[in-house]
Amino acid sequence: MGKPAAMADHFDAVAGHYRAVRTTDEEPIRFIRDALAGRAAIAAADIGCGAGRYDLLLFRHLPNLRLTCVDSSPEMLAELSRYLAGEGIADFETVTARVEDLDLGERSLDCVFTFNAVHHFDFPGFIAKAGGFLRDDGRLFIYTRTRRQNANSVWGNHFPGFWEKETRLYELEEMERWVRETGRVRLIGTRTFRYARTATLDHLLTQARSRHYSTFSLYTPEDFEDALGAFADNIRRNFDDVDNVRWHDENVMLQLGP
Repeated sequence: MGKPAAMADHFDAVAGHYRAVRTTDEEPIRFIRDALAGRAAIAAADIGCGAGRYDLLLFRHLPNLRLTCVDSSPEMLAELSRYLAGEGIADFETVTARVEDLDLGERSLDCVFTFNAVHHFDFPGFIAKAGGFLRDDGRLFIYTRTRRQNANSVWGNHFPGFWEKETRLYELEEMERWVRETGRVRLIGTRTFRYARTATLDHLLTQARSRHYSTFSLYTPEDFEDALGAFADNIRRNFDDVDNVRWHDENVMLQLGP
């Protein structure tokens, strides 16, 4: 099975518990809110929206938001629809599509967002397409992690093979170069977010068993179990208290405009 098919199966399988096992940070949404201050109404799309964990925060922070939620997984979009409707939110629609097949209309949107999903896309193709959706004063926000940031996480440092297998992530320098070369959008600025994390070993093992990162779908079942056992040993060896494992995660936000 190739990577695209494996990823499709992965996200369909984890849709029902995805929000529960992923960490969702509010800081990038506050950054977006501040960057968009003064706009009375916002027509936007979240591409690669998953089960809607960041979309609820967008609605809480952006007044008069109308959101198109795009994902290639029907199961993820079904979860998103139940989630947002359960929170009393109705100003959204869902579109099942891959990025390369997506058509939201030229100059139809004030904003395009993508959260921890751009590594599943062809980056130059994505920014060229998303740039076409933006109005003259529109904004494209890309929230992701780089290969270096991934390698420095608790998983990259202690889960055997994790950072080596995750070859889909981009470095900031690559993304900035593609923005220049594509020419459809310009870089307005970047922001690095650094988070202090604390978890128990049991919680970390539950996250990994739940495949909270799609990277885990790149392991064979046997290799995953071997790596999971080695990860537990590494945590016990490197942390004094397995009920209080501490580390830092980092992510980066790119803000782009026409």
